[in-house]
Amino acid sequence: MRVLAGLLLLLAVPAVQAQMFKCKDERGRWVFSDKPLPGCADAPETPGAKPPAPQSPQPAKSATPQAPPPAAKKAPSAKPPPVPPGFKGPAPKKAAGPAAPDRKTSSAPTEYDKKYARAQCRTLKEEEAWLANPRNAGVEARDARLAQVRQALANCR
Repeated sequence: MRVLAGLLLLLAVPAVQAQMFKCKDERGRWVFSDKPLPGCADAPETPGAKPPAPQSPQPAKSATPQAPPPAAKKAPSAKPPPVPPGFKGPAPKKAAGPAAPDRKTSSAPTEYDKKYARAQCRTLKEEEAWLANPRNAGVEARDARLAQVRQALANCR
């Protein structure tokens, strides 16, 4: 009995597929919905279903005139569009380089600057101790890096 119930459930699953509607909005993004979207002429899609076969390239002629196909993008005209009143042109470009800090610059270091300097000195001391350890004698360019660290530590003391 359980086997029969399981088989019936498995056979019923493919029949329960929801329709999906897909449409492009005014911004050009695809919108998906389970209900038809107003103003959208796209056909519904079913998950797992194959798209319909394309129609033949030569449609049957009818007695009623058909609307012309939508025009391709128009070529830009040689004349630029009119300038709105009060338009001053594009903003001047900023010089390339490091961005200016958002805070006021002063000669006195802030509390943040002091904490950063202490943390940097602590890191340099740890690196000096690691480089000075004889077990790390095989580190590439060890002596040069040790000299750099000690020179930077001179500013900490």
